[in-house]
Order: sequence, then structure tokens, then C-alpha cells
Amino acid sequence: MSDWRHADHDRECRHCGRHVTQTFARVHGDDDDVAHRCPGCDCFRRICRGSAAGLELDIPDPRRDSHANRNRGRRVAAPTVLEGTSDPNV
Repeated sequence: MSDWRHADHDRECRHCGRHVTQTFARVHGDDDDVAHRCPGCDCFRRICRGSAAGLELDIPDPRRDSHANRNRGRRVAAPTVLEGTSDPNV
């Protein structure tokens, strides 16, 4: 029996290394459920059009264009804390 609490613990954005959920990778990622971009390194407009699936887009990339739209919410770069721990580096 698998431990559901750690089922998506090792999923990471291929571009920036931030944690992504299994659902995010399944919905926005490529055919192998791999997320190439995430809300921490790309804007949602690009993610919805395929950047998380590894597609090249005509929409400006926020990592290369300082004027491009990018998610700037306070939780975007927040560390992941596993349930039952207080250390985000676990």
C-alpha cells in the first residue's frame, strides 16, 4: 500500500526545481506528467498555453523579459513544508 502523504513529494519543475503537485504535472505538464515550467518561474498565461508541457511560445518569457507578466504572489516562491514538520528543507 502506498503512502499517500508522500505520493507527489519528489515532483519538481524541470526549469526551476520548485515543488509541483502531481495534479499540476498531470494537467499542465507533458505526456509523461513532467512539468517543464511552474507558477514560480512562469506566468499562468504561458502555462495555460503549454509552457509547462515544454512547448515554445510566442508570449514573452518572464525569465528573459523583465517587462513580461509573471506571478508575483507572496506564496509563489514559498518553501514547501511537509505535513508534520516545521522545516521547509525536509
